[in-house]
Amino acid sequence: MKNIEIRTSNNVAIQYELANVGQRILASLLDFLIILGYSFICNMVNFVLMFTFTSESSGDAVYWIMLFPVLTFYNLVSEIYFDGQTLGKKIMKLRVIKVNGELPTVNDYFLRWTYRIVDIYISFGAMAAVFIASSDKSQRLGDLSANTTIIKLEPETQYGIKDILKIGVKKDYEPTYLNVTQLSDEDMLLIKNTIDRVQRLPNKANKQFARELIDKTREILGIDNKPKHGIKFLKTLLKDYIILTR
Repeated sequence: MKNIEIRTSNNVAIQYELANVGQRILASLLDFLIILGYSFICNMVNFVLMFTFTSESSGDAVYWIMLFPVLTFYNLVSEIYFDGQTLGKKIMKLRVIKVNGELPTVNDYFLRWTYRIVDIYISFGAMAAVFIASSDKSQRLGDLSANTTIIKLEPETQYGIKDILKIGVKKDYEPTYLNVTQLSDEDMLLIKNTIDRVQRLPNKANKQFARELIDKTREILGIDNKPKHGIKFLKTLLKDYIILTR
């Protein structure tokens, strides 16, 4: 799983999970099905016109006039007007972004669109797949040229309260922080997801967020002593919460 860290204009680090080859292919297949559905509508119009004007050429002309612009410019126009998303990307919850944190411009969308000829059409997608899989920021040639990539808007790993309750705790376990019940289920989910992110990707941004979460939690619970091991402290809070609220 690849990630990208972007700093906003306020110097706040935000981390996103990058879309992998499979997710991008699936989004493209969904877009293909949408265009296929539109093509079927164009065929129906063509069929009606043939019977109305008794002219096959008239129907064919209207068919291509309706279909050709969509076939050619669907991805470009969709990404421009839907802020980096096609309908397939919306369904898959993916979005095109600039790797430096800025919003892509029309020129950026146009540049990455022009490379579809090489990345996708000529190589049948093989070129795009190779570059996405091998590059650090999951970029095909069009992305490299436009300095863009595609991110997931929702992280792959999200825990629910059932996952929290599944955490194993010994029956003779004695809680350490009895006032942990002041916290809510939502607080526990945040703690669990923070632990998971730090353990999967122990970068500076995740560690800093964990430290801020620990300080805020200590403040709420009135804990004066700063724990030597922050992640161990958060895990203890989870176990205490399970024992005291089950």
